[in-house]
Amino acid sequence: MKKRPLAITLIALIYLLEPIGNAAVAALANNLPLFGSQGVFAHLIWSDWLILAMFPVVAAGVYAVRPWGWYLFIGFSVVLIGYNLLVFFFLNPNYDLALVIGFILVVTLICAVFFRRHVYSPYFNPRLRWWEVATRYKVSLDATLLLENGGEIHGHVLDISRTGCFVDCPGPIGTGEALWLKIHCAGTQIHGLGKVVREAPNQGYGILFQAMTRETRIKLARLIHTLESLGGRDREGAVVVAGQIPAKAFADLGHGLLGGLALRFKSAI
Repeated sequence: MKKRPLAITLIALIYLLEPIGNAAVAALANNLPLFGSQGVFAHLIWSDWLILAMFPVVAAGVYAVRPWGWYLFIGFSVVLIGYNLLVFFFLNPNYDLALVIGFILVVTLICAVFFRRHVYSPYFNPRLRWWEVATRYKVSLDATLLLENGGEIHGHVLDISRTGCFVDCPGPIGTGEALWLKIHCAGTQIHGLGKVVREAPNQGYGILFQAMTRETRIKLARLIHTLESLGGRDREGAVVVAGQIPAKAFADLGHGLLGGLALRFKSAI
């Protein structure tokens, strides 16, 4: 299973757990127990609760790796620095200056990490979020494309995933054009509505799967599972040809929805 960058995961985890750390530091600085009627939580004011409640929201934004998450993190970090200064100078004189400065430096350091190009780029460019891209497997399968204008083109599927495939075929086919795709595989067909999302000159076309019947989705899931069991991984290793895919991979499709869902889940993990 593809994973997010470790730095993003760790920062999200830190912010998720930060309310506990903040409460522990506040208890230590004010010589109060953590829980109980005289505990630090009983002395928090509404703004403290608001800051603590924002930490898991920011953690979710960081982990989501979306533009709103980046802006939320940077904005909250600025608010956090300002609020700690407000607490130190006006609300609670029990805090040590060195502790406040240390906290501000840590927040600033994390912000500096988020301003590095390779860290913030995935938040604004979906193509860089590789962990969200379905694993593609190298294959050599015959395919037929039925175009909107009634034309029919024969080609070969060079790689396939649960969300789309790349087909080597003559053109021209316009980017954004809808078509009906038939992939011939081990005596069966995987067919459905597709859309051309990428053109590679002299190579072929990237096609996004858009609409398939439930039975076809199960067939696709079984194919992906079979390709994975044959050792394929993200277009690495040998090309899997139709003859290597056992016909039994598509047998017993009448076992119901649960079987199909189980295979789809297995192929996704």
